[in-house]
Amino acid sequence: MDTSSRSFSTFFQKNMISDRMAAFSKQMNFTRILLLLCALSFFCSCDTQKRDIQTGEDAPLFSVADISGDLVSLTQLKGKIVVLYFWKNSCCGDSLKLLEPFYEANRHKKLAIIAINIGDTKEVVTSYATNNGLTFTMLADEHSGIFEQYQVFGFPTIFIIDKNGVIRNKILGNIQVDQLETVIQRQFALQKQAETSYEKNHPRK
Repeated sequence: MDTSSRSFSTFFQKNMISDRMAAFSKQMNFTRILLLLCALSFFCSCDTQKRDIQTGEDAPLFSVADISGDLVSLTQLKGKIVVLYFWKNSCCGDSLKLLEPFYEANRHKKLAIIAINIGDTKEVVTSYATNNGLTFTMLADEHSGIFEQYQVFGFPTIFIIDKNGVIRNKILGNIQVDQLETVIQRQFALQKQAETSYEKNHPRK
């Protein structure tokens, strides 16, 4: 084989190796991208499931101090209808204070309202409660612990929990106070029906 033939053969072999290396590199890149997309899909799916708290589930428990320093434990509130009202002063302050008359009229029925503020300091929340004469429980979730537990993404977000600690209603966004009162009163009615049915089936001796 002459010199020109050998040079051509060597050039051809180098091109073949280069093409194979390029193809292999593309295949590896494609595999990496595919694996990355699968991983992202997995984690996004897990995150979506984590975010979605459904009615009918047990309410996530918490035990924290309110703005007065008193301990608030969801476990200790079993036996009551509990309203969790997640709010920000910038968007929900005008609506939240309208719940006070309803609370005063129904607190004897074992109603608990817990207003959980996100984004404001304890001092700001305390000032708001004092200025508006609020007597229901106020929390300043300064470290977003309860906020994350309940995966809240908009304000207001309201959870209504029955006497057994089960979430019965989840309300996203603004709702008229009278409409919210109707939803809460329905829970009282359902609770009364359950108690009446139990007493009927388990008469006292």
